[in-house]
Amino acid sequence: MGSGNLFEQLGGPTNVNSNPNARDHPPYKPEWEAAYQNFLDNVVKTGKFSDPLTLGYPGGMMRMMTPARGLQFVLRPEQVWIVYERPDVRYIYTDGRPFPPKDELWPTFEGYSIGHWEGDTLVIETRSVRGGIPIDRTGAALSDAATMVERIRKVDARTLQTDVTVEDPIAFTRPWKVTRRYTKRPEEFPRMENVSSLENNRNPIVNGETSIRLSDDSDASSPYPPDIRPYAVPKFPAPKP
Repeated sequence: MGSGNLFEQLGGPTNVNSNPNARDHPPYKPEWEAAYQNFLDNVVKTGKFSDPLTLGYPGGMMRMMTPARGLQFVLRPEQVWIVYERPDVRYIYTDGRPFPPKDELWPTFEGYSIGHWEGDTLVIETRSVRGGIPIDRTGAALSDAATMVERIRKVDARTLQTDVTVEDPIAFTRPWKVTRRYTKRPEEFPRMENVSSLENNRNPIVNGETSIRLSDDSDASSPYPPDIRPYAVPKFPAPKP
């Protein structure tokens, strides 16, 4: 990734690309903004942020597109695969299928993506992304209602540009538009490292058997256990019934 303009900032200047809707963090509603700012002040800026990515959890759809070690794009007539470093893979179905019915479309880290081609531009719509997953190292997150539309195209022989519009009726005051660019690496023998969770302490060995630690019942919506939850993502307001 070459732009580095959003999702990985801890503060600093306002975004300077040509998109007037972009900013250093999402256009949160006041109650979400307050929770996010409190997290920035009391966790991130004090060096207490516990990044779930370093503990072996999936990065989630938004963060998969801002990798440290690169992406691979594999194009087939019926699918496009975007291979991430962890080793997660995004599957974008381009065979004309619709989205699954609601009772078969539950929230996941990657969501469910349907794509189609408009000339040389791949248009991807993603739904059913699990909320409460940090999209960067500031702890910013989305709700379960968030959807994304990406428009990916080549702007020259070595550069891909993706224009992303994120809509979240629960968390946002308006759609959030982000532009990213990726540069093709010139290596003759490119490598994608599959990073395993070498220090996973969520499944400790107890009496010679692997045990499982589940999330605290008081916050069943969180994908993280109670010992890291306060330092992994802000406590955003619960959706109103």
